[in-house]
Amino acid sequence: MIIVVGPVAALDEPGDDALTPAGLTAAIAHAASAAGAGVEVVTRIGDDAAGDSVLLAFAAGGIGHVATLRDPAHPTLIVLAQADGADPDTGADTASDEPVAPGGLAPSLDAADVGLALRYLADERVIVLVHAADPDITAEAVAAAGYAGAHLVLVTAPGEPPPGDLPPGALVVEATDDADGVAALVGRYAAAVDGGQDPDAAFEIMSAAAAADS
Repeated sequence: MIIVVGPVAALDEPGDDALTPAGLTAAIAHAASAAGAGVEVVTRIGDDAAGDSVLLAFAAGGIGHVATLRDPAHPTLIVLAQADGADPDTGADTASDEPVAPGGLAPSLDAADVGLALRYLADERVIVLVHAADPDITAEAVAAAGYAGAHLVLVTAPGEPPPGDLPPGALVVEATDDADGVAALVGRYAAAVDGGQDPDAAFEIMSAAAAADS
């Protein structure tokens, strides 16, 4: 199983009544699920209609969310779709410089949330951590990867230095403006490793496929 940890927003597309999951965390989870892997998402969203839509879309895509937390005090972040810009925090295309968080700040994970979720979930072979600015969250993922014997993948913001004290073999991927390409690469890579492929071989194959597609 693959566990993807990180922020998730709700995407509001013109002409579509249903909100859908937005951001790199959601896109990586969808790419891994589409590649045939079992996936669970660890995130925190609002206890609201937008959050309901996100969970329904995850379920429809075969993505688990038993460790997704609902926050009654902070609304789900909503981003507005357009074709010419990506929000740096969620990776989702947006129609304005700032995402919309109705009524206050959007929900966010803390280290205690992540630690509890990773202890609750079992049988993980790959942990993907997306945009974890808090070093304590990274430490929880490192610890979980250690006791589960899981492969760790970190997706960092552009220009962000990789954290220290990572386990041997951990993969660090820097997010780029091509959010779809990064999500596809990381999701397929995680699915290949989850399926038993050697991480180095999986990365070479996925990188070659991404180069061929570009």
